[in-house]
Amino acid sequence: MDHLYRSIKRKRQVFVITAYATAPDRQQQGVYRPKFPGLVPFFAYALFKGFLLLKKNRDIKIVLGGSALMLPVIVVLAKLVRAKSAVCVHGLDLIHPNFLYQILCVRWIRHCDSVICNSRFTACLAEGKGAKHVAIQVIPPGVDTRLAKASRQAKAEVGLEGKKVILYVGRLVRRKGVVEFLARSVPAIFAAVPEACFVIVGENPVESMVHRDDIFAEIRKSVREMRLEDRVRLVGWLDGEELVRFYRAADLLVFPAVPLASDVEGFGMVILEAAAAGKPCVAVRTGGIPEAVEEGKTGILIEPSDYEALTRAVTSLLRDDTLRLTMGANAQSRTKEQFDWEKIGEKYEVLFVRLNS
Repeated sequence: MDHLYRSIKRKRQVFVITAYATAPDRQQQGVYRPKFPGLVPFFAYALFKGFLLLKKNRDIKIVLGGSALMLPVIVVLAKLVRAKSAVCVHGLDLIHPNFLYQILCVRWIRHCDSVICNSRFTACLAEGKGAKHVAIQVIPPGVDTRLAKASRQAKAEVGLEGKKVILYVGRLVRRKGVVEFLARSVPAIFAAVPEACFVIVGENPVESMVHRDDIFAEIRKSVREMRLEDRVRLVGWLDGEELVRFYRAADLLVFPAVPLASDVEGFGMVILEAAAAGKPCVAVRTGGIPEAVEEGKTGILIEPSDYEALTRAVTSLLRDDTLRLTMGANAQSRTKEQFDWEKIGEKYEVLFVRLNS
C-alpha cells in the first residue's frame, strides 16, 4: 500500500492508520500506529484515532481500507462523520473460511460505498459476498516500472552467470504450488535444459492468520532428497534492490499456482514486477492470474494440474531465446502502458472525485 499512499498524497491530504511495528523504518508525517500489537488493540486504536482525525479534518470525505478485514472500521467511521467508505479487496480476504471473520468483517461489504477489486475475478467474489454492483470498481495493482532498467551483468551479480534462470517470487504458501512444481516439473526441465536452475525468492508468511504450513522446510527437504542443491537456490525473502537484481537476472518467472477452495490468487502482483523487468511468465490459469498474463503475448497460461504442459512451456521458453525475449518485451510494454503507478493513481483519483460528487 506504500506506493498507493504516495500516489494519493500527490493530490490529496492523507492520514494513515496502520499496524503496530516493533521498529518502524522511520516516523512519517501523517502515519499513525498503535502502541501495542494484536488485532483488538489495532481495531480500537483505528476507531478512536480515526474518529479524532476525521473530526479535526472535516475536509476529508473518504475513509479507505486496505483489505476486507478493515470493513467494519471504515464503514463505522464513515457513517459517524457522513463520509464515504471505500475498501481495497484482494481475493483471500473475501473468502477466508472462518465463520466469525465472515460475520464480523466481510458482511459489512454490503454497506460500503466503493469496493475496489484487484481483478474481475475478485469483483465476482465481492458481488457474491453482497457488495452492491454499482459500488464495485476494478483497479489492478500498480508496479514500479523503474524495474525496467537493464543490466548486462545481471546474472553475474547474483552468481548465476551462464545459467538459464527460472524464478519464483512470493510467499511460500500452499496455493502457490511451488512444492508440486518442484516435484513434478523441475526434474524434467533440468533434464531437457542442462544449464537451467530454479531460484526461489520467498519464505513462510510470519504473521499470517491463515497459512501455517512450513512450506520452506518442505521445499528444502525435497531439494535435498532429489539431490538438486546445486541447481535449486532458496534465497529467502528479499525486497528493494536485492529483489530487483534477481528479476533482472531471471530468464522467466514461473507462477505454478494450485486452485484451492479455501485460498485464491486474486491477481499475481509478482507477474507485473517481473514484466516490468522485461521477463515473461509461465503461470497456471486460476483466479485473477489470466488478467496479469496476456496469453501467448506476455507469457503462457497452463490449465491447473497439467504439469506436462507446464514443463513443456518452461522448457520451450528457455530454449527459444527469440520467443522469450519477444514475450518479455511485450510484457514490459504492457506494464508501462497499463500498470505504472502513475496511471493506477489516476484511476483512484477518478474514483475519489466520483465518490465526492
